[in-house]
Parts: sequence; structure tokens; C-alpha cells
Amino acid sequence: MLEKLLIICCHFDYHPKTRLVDVKMGFGPSGKIEKVECQICKKVYIRDNKGINLKIVLIVILLFFLFMLLF
Repeated sequence: MLEKLLIICCHFDYHPKTRLVDVKMGFGPSGKIEKVECQICKKVYIRDNKGINLKIVLIVILLFFLFMLLF
């Protein structure tokens, strides 16, 4: 059941389990660039410095548990 929840989080572009692939240090506004791989969906992406939108993740988790309780 936990794996299904993690796959749903990956679908909404929140990857809880990541593995660092590459780091490049730069000068200027870009700073460091981290290339990470999600261990669940195997997607490789560049992690930016903005925060995680936890509101969407919490809504998805609550909807998932509500769905599980109704059925």
C-alpha cells in the first residue's frame, strides 16, 4: 500500500526517495545544479532550489486514505 502512495506522489511530481547522480558547481545566480534520480519511478531530473509544494501532496494523501476507507 505504501508503494502505491509513493507512485501517486511521483505522479504529482513529488519524489520522496531520490539518489544523487551528479553535482555541478557554478558561479552566478545558478549556484549548484544537482541531477537526481527517483528510486521509485526511475526519472532523472534536475533538482531546483524551490521548496516542495506540500499542500498538494497532503491533499493527495488525504484523498487516497479517504478512498481506501470508502472501499
